[in-house]
Amino acid sequence: MGVAVGILYRIPRALLLYASVTGAIGWLVMHGILVNNGNVIFANFVGSMAVGAASELFARLLKKPATIFIVPGFIPLVPGREAYTTMLYMVDGRYPEGVSMGMLTMLTAGAIAFGLFVSATVYRLLLQNIDAKDKKDKRKIKEWMEE
Repeated sequence: MGVAVGILYRIPRALLLYASVTGAIGWLVMHGILVNNGNVIFANFVGSMAVGAASELFARLLKKPATIFIVPGFIPLVPGREAYTTMLYMVDGRYPEGVSMGMLTMLTAGAIAFGLFVSATVYRLLLQNIDAKDKKDKRKIKEWMEE
């Protein structure tokens, strides 16, 4: 599915494999949690964190924007069936089931967005910490050489 979305959004051909791998990683993490009797919302949260981490890693390695890998990566996690079921329940007049499924859909979508946010934030904090340590080490080496 990541390749199809990548083609739709005109991602360069050389990056389609990486974009689809990002989607596969996210889906496999989510599916692995669901198979082990995990919560759907938690599974999507962890899956989107995996997508975010893989996207940031590929972006750094390939010197491209992370968005190129995020968009095809999170599409397999989108709760499309749940949104459809919500609308079906509402149209059929089954409002309690519709509201329940709508809440599940919204919480899942929120978990995906929050997972991407958390992974990007943690990644940037780690890079900032590594860069600060490198600058400190370089400063110490420079001071040592000047002695």
